[in-house]
Parts: sequence; structure tokens; C-alpha cells
Amino acid sequence: MSGSVPHRPGGAALKSAALVLAAALALASPVLGQPDPKTPQPASPRSGAGSPPPQARVHIYGQVYIGERAPDFTLDASDGKIVRLSRFRGDWVVLVFADRKEKLGPLSAIHNELRSLGVHILPVCREKAHGLQMYSTRNHLPFVLGSDWTGEIASLYGLFDGERSMISPGFLLVDRDGIVRMALFGQNVPPEQIAALVRFAVVGL
Repeated sequence: MSGSVPHRPGGAALKSAALVLAAALALASPVLGQPDPKTPQPASPRSGAGSPPPQARVHIYGQVYIGERAPDFTLDASDGKIVRLSRFRGDWVVLVFADRKEKLGPLSAIHNELRSLGVHILPVCREKAHGLQMYSTRNHLPFVLGSDWTGEIASLYGLFDGERSMISPGFLLVDRDGIVRMALFGQNVPPEQIAALVRFAVVGL
């Protein structure tokens, strides 16, 4: 999946999406462009003899829309505790998905800037919690990493690649009320561009 997540027009959601689009165009970020019409669409899951193994069928495949409430979830975290999305209610949250923890470590560079705006970073990857704990301790990460080892949370957000059994990259901005205000999927967006887009959405700069 690439490009921006489809959204349902109307009211505040449309206004928010327009602001985000303006910011992204100013940054010349390719992830907000319309999907290339030449790019083949993902094949529909096959049935019958070509069906994926039983494990792949346990995932709930979903999709999020700008202007709607972000699905809540709980995950084992790198600090040895359980992290729940709704725990951040009252603050903005950037959800960043990646298949490997090494893609998430560089977010440390924008942590202080986003915290000054009242924004928490919640990275999610498909690795086990004990491995995330060692990586976080070794690299002195200022945020917790969420372990989505089964890929079920990524599936809920439309970011699990069942064919390759991996989490596709993407990030979402969730406001203080738990509403999705921005969603960019399909590419690894550099931390500095994530910070610029979030800053524009939160304070309009």
C-alpha cells in the first residue's frame, strides 16, 4: 500500500486533510502524491488451494480514515510494561510503524521537538518485546517501542503485508481526542519530515 490513506470528506476532517496536503506539497514529499496509475494494485487474497496458511487468516485486516477514531490497542513495550494507545488521550500521538526496530531508532532525533509540542511518539514494529528492550536500553531511546510480533495491530491499521509476512512502513497522527488527523503509508518517511508535517498539523507552522 502506498500514498495517503483514503478519507471520507466532510467538516473538520476535510479541513485537516487539506492543511496536511499543503504542508506535504511544500516539503515536496513523494508519499502524499496520488498512487501511480501504472502501479499494479495488490492482488486479492486467493481462495481454495492457493489460500495462505492458517496463521495468516487470523489477522483482522482493517483500514483507518482521517477524521475517525484511531482503533485502540495494547502491546508489550520495550520498558517491560503494557502500552495502550488510549493512555495518551489528552495529548497528540504519532504512531510510526516499521518491520524492524532499526527503522525506529532515528526517531530519537525529533523526540524533544515533538514533546515540546505536546506530541508523543509511539513506534510499533514486528519484533519481540525482549529484543526491543535490549535495543532501547543500548541506544538510550527516549520513548517506548511497541511489540506487534503477530502483526495484528498493523493489520488493524491496514499496514500488514500478508504475502511477505511483514509490517509495511507508515505513520499516523492522532489528536488529543483520539481522532486520526494524518495518515501516510507505504514509505519510510525521514524523521525530519515527520516532524515538519506534525508541527504544521499541530500549530500551523
